[in-house]
Amino acid sequence: MKYFTVFAALAASVMALPAPPSHGSTEWTPAMAGYFDVVYKHIQEARQNGGRPPTCDLSKAALPVAPTPLPILDSYVLEHVAIGRGTQNYTCANATATPTAAGAVARFYNASCLAADFPDLLGLATNIAYERPLPEDPLAPLGPTNMELSTHHFFSNGTTPVFAFDAPDSPKLGRVFAQKANDSIAPATAVKNENGVIPWLYLTSRSTTEGDIKAVYRVDTAGGSPPATCKDQPASFNVDYAAVYWFYK
Repeated sequence: MKYFTVFAALAASVMALPAPPSHGSTEWTPAMAGYFDVVYKHIQEARQNGGRPPTCDLSKAALPVAPTPLPILDSYVLEHVAIGRGTQNYTCANATATPTAAGAVARFYNASCLAADFPDLLGLATNIAYERPLPEDPLAPLGPTNMELSTHHFFSNGTTPVFAFDAPDSPKLGRVFAQKANDSIAPATAVKNENGVIPWLYLTSRSTTEGDIKAVYRVDTAGGSPPATCKDQPASFNVDYAAVYWFYK
């Protein structure tokens, strides 16, 4: 069988996904197994329900609740959900110092329909993104979910995260300059690296933001945590991470 995107398979309801990579391949992981199990379940449900396509109605999407609940205003309206895959960046002054956060660089992929129609797939897709390298082609979809590139994430200085909706298929949401407003530890079930996992965040937009986005939430984090000290670390280094980002106006 041939590969189809998850959304095409779910929308058409009569298409079949391919056999996943063999269990002997280096690409097969428990996260992928769990993801495809849920995908197949939704395809079967779609067939039984007459093949109704996903609605991608973001008013139905619900932001996950953090262990320490993050503030959210009743006036916020959800505009976009994306899976981010990239690196958290750190610097070291010397071998006995504690690593200092130095921003992040990531590509974001459009997960709005997943959040609206298949929320049980969203966290699983993030775990897969964390396990896999980014596509070599910077404009390519994120495999194996085939989500399209929507946003570039970077820091304009040491403290200002930027979310630029500048990809060919980006929603028209401008460029968000943000600041940290609150945080929460990640759930105990979060995917960790050898040093733990980065926290969930609530960010608010700065006055320099271009567009209507007022708030950004980073949830469902995986990896990204630095070692406790700079022993055996270079002056600067990167740590892989993935997360889900929710954008509200």
